[in-house]
Formats: sequence, C-alpha cells, structure tokens
Amino acid sequence: MGSARAACTSERFTVERTPLNIQLCLSSIAIDPAAGSRVAHVEATTSTPTRSATAQLALLLPVGSAPAHAPATIELAPVGLVGTLHLTLHVAPTIVTIDSALLTPGAVIIK
Repeated sequence: MGSARAACTSERFTVERTPLNIQLCLSSIAIDPAAGSRVAHVEATTSTPTRSATAQLALLLPVGSAPAHAPATIELAPVGLVGTLHLTLHVAPTIVTIDSALLTPGAVIIK
C-alpha cells in the first residue's frame, strides 16, 4: 500500500477578501505497524495571487477503512494571511479532497 500517487485536487476560497487556492496531492498511503494505523502522506500547497507555501501532511487513518476522514491544520501566515484553516479531509485510495474547512480566529465556516 505504499505506492506512489499522482492525483491532486484543488479548491478556491476567499479569506480576508483574498483568493486562496489549496492544492492537495496524495503521494502515498502506508501501513504503520507501530501505530496500528495507515499514514497518508499529502503535499498541501496554499497560494494567493502573490505568495505560496507548501507543507507535508501525515494523516493518520484507521486500518481497513477506505475511504476515511482525517483532520488537518494549515497556517495561513506563510501566504500573508491571518489565521488557521482547520480541515476535514476525505482520503480515498487514490485522492484526497476537502470535506469541510473552518477558519480561526472567528470560527468562520468556509466550506
């Protein structure tokens, strides 16, 4: 289950009246015997019209449950915005998508 993935998804939001693009690329899903779970490795690229930043996410997923949901947090300071995005990601065997997004501070639901 550790094979490479190529599928990426992208979504656009507006934060502080600024267009924000989030691209998620699933690179692999592997079983972690020590944790008794699967780990999905995702590259998250966040961009505005003037800046971009990339983070590597390691999402813990239950074994034997596909697709699954996992929480993720993305700080927006690297792209010049204030706040944190709290995401619920839907992880399928070949792709990851955003199910919901909450912006803090303020607990603003953006998806």
